[in-house]
Amino acid sequence: GVSEALYEATFYWMMVDKAYQGTATNNRGHFAEAFAKERLASVFGAGNVFANVHILESKGKELSEIDVLVALGNRAIIVQAKSKRLTIEARKGNDKVLKNDFKKSVQESYDQGRSCAAALADAAYKLVDATGRELNLARDFKEVYILCVVSDNYPALSFQARQFLKHQETEVIKPPFVLDVFTLDAIAEMVQSPLRFLSYLNRRTEIDDKV
Repeated sequence: GVSEALYEATFYWMMVDKAYQGTATNNRGHFAEAFAKERLASVFGAGNVFANVHILESKGKELSEIDVLVALGNRAIIVQAKSKRLTIEARKGNDKVLKNDFKKSVQESYDQGRSCAAALADAAYKLVDATGRELNLARDFKEVYILCVVSDNYPALSFQARQFLKHQETEVIKPPFVLDVFTLDAIAEMVQSPLRFLSYLNRRTEIDDKV
């Protein structure tokens, strides 16, 4: 439709401006993070949603960063947002290019989220928000969900995630959920109860490879 064409074409218009490319890319990333935080806060409440959470080792060295963290009781959601989009060649079906694009977006997003999930349950690591304030959260999580959120919609995203994404789950760290910002928006609009949202994530991640 017209709205999709405007959303897609704007990216290429900005990429023509070489001096603005870096700024445009950064802004795409900031948008995905801010949008994910806003939509999740509409479900879980602003007090349970934190942006740009830094994970620090005992000596203060940063291990990694969570783009958006939701903590509700003993459940947590880690969101890693990526603005890297599929190239035109990948969209045409070039398998080699597709795998490379997927690695730079979804796989790297998951790998970062997975390391954050492991550290989240370890009290040896400190959690610090964007303002430098330490988050005093209970760390005995029973379920941790990793959401890999991308900025662009393309129909084969779920199928490609099942084919290409290398992941490792545990009893606590659930399989990843790969989705775009539009899907996150729709889920947050239709599933506005925190418990139902978590229930949806549980079912979606547990049965995704069986559908």
